[in-house]
Amino acid sequence: MKPKVTMIAWNQNDNYVVTAVNNHLLKVWNSCTGQLLHDLVGHADEVFVLETHPFDSRIMLSAGHDGNVFIWDITKGTKTKHYFNMIEGQGHGAVFDCKFSPDGQHFACTDSHGHLLIFGFGCSRPYEKIPDQMFFHTDYRPLIRDSNNYVLDEQTQQAPHLMPPPFLVDVDGNPHPTRYQRLVPGRENCADEHLIPQLGYVATSDGEVVEQVIGQQTVDQEEQGLEPSILDGMIRQLQLEQDQRTGADQESASSAPQNGEGTPRRG
Repeated sequence: MKPKVTMIAWNQNDNYVVTAVNNHLLKVWNSCTGQLLHDLVGHADEVFVLETHPFDSRIMLSAGHDGNVFIWDITKGTKTKHYFNMIEGQGHGAVFDCKFSPDGQHFACTDSHGHLLIFGFGCSRPYEKIPDQMFFHTDYRPLIRDSNNYVLDEQTQQAPHLMPPPFLVDVDGNPHPTRYQRLVPGRENCADEHLIPQLGYVATSDGEVVEQVIGQQTVDQEEQGLEPSILDGMIRQLQLEQDQRTGADQESASSAPQNGEGTPRRG
């Protein structure tokens, strides 16, 4: 197999160039002379992530489809730290991207299973408030196009950007407690009763019926006949006005003279 370069990165001060090759080796080069300095061995699959440390010119991070994440000292050609992204019951997860924080104390990675991995110094307590599974209830809702070719949410017939802020749910569509719902922009200051989504039963693609979030309105609000939010009311009002204008235009067109004389009156 002829070796091919899959990724290339300069270190922080541009003295070194690191290339990832499809034979799973990383090569460190002198950027001025082109001399090969080190072969870095450790990866077992192709590498598509090379990230230099924001201020330490010795440090380079690499990650690949083999699930390995390495921290290298490229001046010595040695590995400083190694992490293997093993997922219980599913094998390893390929690492697709990594980035250092501006202060160089942390780095974050994303993998093929939708996980966000955060590494660094200090305590993990600030991250413990985030649930393990977090999706918007609208993430996989189907879209349609109207007669003007505009995109609409199939269930509500509304433009996605005009819909109220979505709810946070787990992978099975079950809503998270209200303290998590306030993490969604637009719901920070909502009262508790406005953070309880309406649940219903939805049939999945394989025919299984599961309970999921189906709307923005609470049961109490439905009984009282109240609008779920000011935004929902505005959307309904806009839709009503649009329907009225459409109906008026159609009525005007139907009442126009057939011989072209006169001016039709609008309804």
